[in-house]
Amino acid sequence: MRKRTIPARRGVTLLMVTVSIAILTAVAAEFAFQSRVDLELATHQRDALRAEYLAKSSIGLARMLLLFQKQLDRTTASLPPPMAGMNIQLWRMAKLDCHLLQTVVPQAGAGRRPKFATAGGGGLDEQGRIDYGGFAGCFDARIEDEQEKLNVNALAGLQTGTAQSTVQRFYNLVSDKRFDFVFDREDANRIRANPADVLIGVKDWVDDDDTQSALTVNALGQATLQNGFSDEAALYSRYTPRYRPKNSWFDSLGELYLVNGVTDRFMAAFGDRLTVYPDPNAPFNVNSDDPLLIALAVRSIADPTRPDPRLNDPVFLDGIVQKIRAVKMMMPMGMSVQDFTSVVQAAGIVVNTQVTQRQGVAGATANSFLGDKSDTFRIVAIGQAGDVERRVTTVIRLVDPTQDGLGRVLYWRAD
Repeated sequence: MRKRTIPARRGVTLLMVTVSIAILTAVAAEFAFQSRVDLELATHQRDALRAEYLAKSSIGLARMLLLFQKQLDRTTASLPPPMAGMNIQLWRMAKLDCHLLQTVVPQAGAGRRPKFATAGGGGLDEQGRIDYGGFAGCFDARIEDEQEKLNVNALAGLQTGTAQSTVQRFYNLVSDKRFDFVFDREDANRIRANPADVLIGVKDWVDDDDTQSALTVNALGQATLQNGFSDEAALYSRYTPRYRPKNSWFDSLGELYLVNGVTDRFMAAFGDRLTVYPDPNAPFNVNSDDPLLIALAVRSIADPTRPDPRLNDPVFLDGIVQKIRAVKMMMPMGMSVQDFTSVVQAAGIVVNTQVTQRQGVAGATANSFLGDKSDTFRIVAIGQAGDVERRVTTVIRLVDPTQDGLGRVLYWRAD
């Protein structure tokens, strides 16, 4: 009778130990990875909060600077001639960043009481950021004048000089031959618009009636808007989903996308030159740095009763723009309306009498075509902490420092 052999089982234990160690290693690695991710997320959120508040602090500095600017404008307006109305633009001269704050706020032992000292901070790291004691960061703020842009809300009424000049400026802007490529494609609703359609669409969006406007352009390029006869909402009935024009002012630039003919290409070409935030009756500021907007201002103040065909010549118009920019470089404090019109008149252009007769006049009879002081500004602030950057954009309007304080906030966005 043969003996039964028992198979060897010595490798089973080793296999079980190996598998157990592999499982424990995977669990430990996953736990370590998840802990690292949680730590990085917490660090990112901490730095994001720090960066956001650094950006907000730079907005506070910018609003304080604009308050000083408004007080300075009031002071210069009361000075005797020829000092009256000096256009000293503090907000263009000052660079608002964390290094400016370092020079304004002394550190411990440099004139501050210990209660308010910034002990343990104030130095610079290898990236040039300020050491605030617990972390290193920096901020930067940029101020933009919204009245140096074209206000589309001014199209709401056509009975003022501001609205009439806005029609001409808007038409000259969108009908410029350099931007023909903007209108050579259909939009998402398979509708192809031309510059005239966009102007009519924007006007019908902000006016208070339901009748589509009609645009008339003469041989010299002078554009006028009149009331038409068709329904202004008929075109939007072809959209998906369908909607009607707002018949009220734009609340933000993003709302322009709802207007017929306004696409991504349109906003890429003209978005930085348009605004909706200033008062619709506020005049265009002559201190714009954009050559295209300067050219629009030159063409809009020409005497409509004596049209000059040379303004349709881009070479002649560019020559005037270059002269204006050269004069601005020689005036670090800013250009006045009188300086602007003097350059235009020196080029042989007859200026509208409503502009020349109202220079320096305040109140209801003030010049509504051009101005050299502004009330509405955009502040773009960027805060940095660690590897995180946060951007805060706001638009404020500061008319009366005694009532508005640091200005009324019209728009706020944090990215």
